[in-house]
Amino acid sequence: MKGFPFYWLVLSITFIGPFILGFHSSLYFNRSWRNILRACVLIMTLYIPWDILFTHWGVWRFNQAFTSDLYFAGLPIEEWLFFIATPFACLFVWRCILYYFPKMAQLGRTEAPLLSIILFSFHAILALLLLIRNPTGAYTTTAIIAGLGLTAYHFFFSPSQFVGKIITWWIILIPFFICNGILTGIHFWEYPILHTHDEWIHHAVVFYNKAENSGIRIWSVPAEDFFYGLGFFWLGLLGYETQKSN
Repeated sequence: MKGFPFYWLVLSITFIGPFILGFHSSLYFNRSWRNILRACVLIMTLYIPWDILFTHWGVWRFNQAFTSDLYFAGLPIEEWLFFIATPFACLFVWRCILYYFPKMAQLGRTEAPLLSIILFSFHAILALLLLIRNPTGAYTTTAIIAGLGLTAYHFFFSPSQFVGKIITWWIILIPFFICNGILTGIHFWEYPILHTHDEWIHHAVVFYNKAENSGIRIWSVPAEDFFYGLGFFWLGLLGYETQKSN
């Protein structure tokens, strides 16, 4: 029996607002659709194969009670659309930060060297703590490689706006935990803010194999999702800004 289409709800929350506001004359965000498309393609090049393989290997699985019956390569159609809606929303937030808070957005390693080091070190410590919990977990290791690896790339080799972009990511975490909370726990707010009890979660769009992650949940969201999303964010910016002159 099909339940409420929670994944479609999340996609709607993620995409509709930024899409409508993207036409505002102060931003002209939707006019950069070629750059947005390139960012989506770059993300999908890495994340879709990752998603397909991990679904096939049982690292995570989709609850068909809350997804459509239309599947491609083992992924529901909603999951494919996720890789369009989410990059769009993340890039929209970054465009807003650039327009409304330009001084903060321009903060890089040169302008704020100490803060840059603190932010990078903080993310590295978080990654280390997860690895200590489960150094062989497939999701733990790959999420950290993606998230911390791309953070390190920007810190060392592309430090311009590093602080501004990290702050933007932390702003994105507000809707991130709401939307991801729905996907990983439906009524995510009913769970403690930090716990290790996967067995408490009975209703979700996506279920995770605890053997392949640290077991730490933020409400219902696996802690690894932080680095998964962080890599997602950095990769989107790479695709978007590489072609922004067009």
